[in-house]
Amino acid sequence: MSPTTKRALALLAGTISFSLLAAAPASAQDDDTGWSWFGDARLRAEFNDNAGAVDRHRQRLRLRFGGNYRFNDEILVGARLTSGNPDDARSPYVDLGDGFDSEDISLDRFFLRYSPEALSGFSMLAGKWGPPITRNPIYGELVWDADVQPEGVGLLYSTPDAPGLSEFHVIGAAIAALEQGGSEESWAFMWEVGGTIPLEDESRVRAAATYIQYGDQTPGGTGALLADLRGNSLTGSELTSDFGILDVNLAYETERFQLAGEFIQNQRADSSVGDTGFALGAAMRTDAGRFYYQYALIEQDAVLTIYSQDDTLLGTNFTGHTAGWMYPLGDRMDLHIWALAQEPDELLPGMVDEMVYRIRIDFNIRL
Repeated sequence: MSPTTKRALALLAGTISFSLLAAAPASAQDDDTGWSWFGDARLRAEFNDNAGAVDRHRQRLRLRFGGNYRFNDEILVGARLTSGNPDDARSPYVDLGDGFDSEDISLDRFFLRYSPEALSGFSMLAGKWGPPITRNPIYGELVWDADVQPEGVGLLYSTPDAPGLSEFHVIGAAIAALEQGGSEESWAFMWEVGGTIPLEDESRVRAAATYIQYGDQTPGGTGALLADLRGNSLTGSELTSDFGILDVNLAYETERFQLAGEFIQNQRADSSVGDTGFALGAAMRTDAGRFYYQYALIEQDAVLTIYSQDDTLLGTNFTGHTAGWMYPLGDRMDLHIWALAQEPDELLPGMVDEMVYRIRIDFNIRL
């Protein structure tokens, strides 16, 4: 077992033990306190047709398991373990075929949520937590990869009582991207406002506007964060653009149908680089499963690829298609077959003017 695995397991075990000892008497009296467990596993076959490079086909797996402990009506502590390289925040996957070595397990969530009864609807998050932002329901990782768990503090307000809305929320968060002793740090700030409008035919419209402002990604001259860059414009060893990304999502939903649009703009981009993106897609749930399709165009500096999706072969500067089919195999398992095709939006030096493809077959298990 690797040192990273041992540290993560020890931390989670200590958290569980402390919580059980501290709150055991309350658990016997209040059904709302105690542990709730969750987890999932995925087996994946992936086929990549990569223009100008060797095609790659691989098998992968992912395992995540966590728990939330509610001390009382105000305080909740949560933690989650995940497979994958602990130095790659965007990928919890393990590639099969590495000499049968054991794999790393690391801690990707550990947080405290405080929801004071005196301030109904308000919550505070502190630690390392899942991003609470609204996502495009067809494919929603163009701006922020769902595997990236931000670290810092967040304030949330949500209410079902806003006039004309069945839900309304506001989010503000300060995220520590890079802390380093004796030098500058890098922070990001995230805001969102959104809500759901119920319609008379039991359909609804969901709308949200998110703004993420990123600080200096090379604080003190270090390029540590740029190691995960996938195609943003560089001037020397620095990013050409600053990043303040507006992400607007709008979706119409019925019991079986979804139509969604997303508009993205980096409002701090350099004038020499493309700064806009959009996506438009639809999904239909049938007796034969859920079918979906989305078209997207992402200009080079519309997103910051350190934190955005890594599902596609091109990180940014692309036009592309995502299509898939999900079929339930039982209460806790489904089959997901999906394909992604992209070509460069702007042909830059070193790029091949050709469509690239990725096909995935996933077996998803909910634990």
